[in-house]
Amino acid sequence: MKRKTYGRRPNNSGTVVKLSGTRRRPYAAKVTENHDIITGEPNRKIIGYFETKAETLEALSLYSLSSKNNINKDDLRALNSSMYDQIMLAKNKELPTFKQIFETLKKDLYKTLSKSRQAAYNAAFKRLTNLYDKQIDRITLFDLQEEIDKSKVQVREKVLYDMKTICIKVFKYAIIHQYIGRDSDFTSYINISIDVNKSAPNKHIPFTMDEIKLIIEDNTIESKTVLTYILTGCRPNELLNLNKKSIHLDELSKDDGKELEISYIITGSKTTAGRGRCVPIHNAIRPFILNVLEELSKYSDPNNIRKNLFDPLMDRLDLKHTPYDTRHTFATLAKLYKVDSFSRKRIMGHKSSDITDDVYTHTLYNQLFCEINKIKI
Repeated sequence: MKRKTYGRRPNNSGTVVKLSGTRRRPYAAKVTENHDIITGEPNRKIIGYFETKAETLEALSLYSLSSKNNINKDDLRALNSSMYDQIMLAKNKELPTFKQIFETLKKDLYKTLSKSRQAAYNAAFKRLTNLYDKQIDRITLFDLQEEIDKSKVQVREKVLYDMKTICIKVFKYAIIHQYIGRDSDFTSYINISIDVNKSAPNKHIPFTMDEIKLIIEDNTIESKTVLTYILTGCRPNELLNLNKKSIHLDELSKDDGKELEISYIITGSKTTAGRGRCVPIHNAIRPFILNVLEELSKYSDPNNIRKNLFDPLMDRLDLKHTPYDTRHTFATLAKLYKVDSFSRKRIMGHKSSDITDDVYTHTLYNQLFCEINKIKI
């Protein structure tokens, strides 16, 4: 039997797509609504799924007539009432918004993520506000790139990466649930690279001696907290939710053969070298370290610390710094006051390039305590 053939459809009148796999209705009718202004690629919408190619072509014709108003609705329904109802339903269907999809998928996504990763995704999602109320099939590459570009001058590249990841996950979800087709997913084109020739907004700058003096003179719980981060070299999350067993104050130690009263905490994250490490408490912060740790226990994640404690202090003192600048300040002070390299790396949780130091050399708490107190402020 001679195979039935179909002529090429006129431009902008839709297209028929044969879907893969075994399906009851393997043919999809797609229409082009507009073109992305960046890539020039068509933004296509699926108006229905059909058993045969002939039905699909008929659906596209009905859709075209309804869009151009060349025929009234009653006459159009008379041509094929069931198909007309299906097309009208697809035409007027309210697809979920970007925000609705993210709120749905994160219920399962967040089950596999740590609290810090969840906080990072939440912070990145807050930078995509202009996408929140847009239906997923209406979002173009221009919309996506515009949100990324606005944040490039404000955040680190890692935040931009999280923003792009969220977009990818949202569009993937939309494709799986057949809200959009694969050719409507432009997330792979999102550019998150930062121009290296521009001044880098995410470059960490240590506090100066004058700025540290200003923080000391402020003498508030906020300034004491920042000073604690400066003199411990801890990452923002490493002083959160410490239990009593992790805090050791005024203990007698003689691990180097000499009896010495020392104070330290056991904390750490991120790397094997960083976890479960001894961080000696500098004499300058010993009088208020418990008050600081109690204050930090109020916060669930580093983003809350920055928003409610760190940034308000920086604004009040007219300083331009990020929380991670405190860690860079510690490293700078340790170098300035000749804290030995081994102790500096152990306190900060960095791996040594010397295998003898990493594997065979054991940390002496007395040594770390004496070394950190070389720093004079």
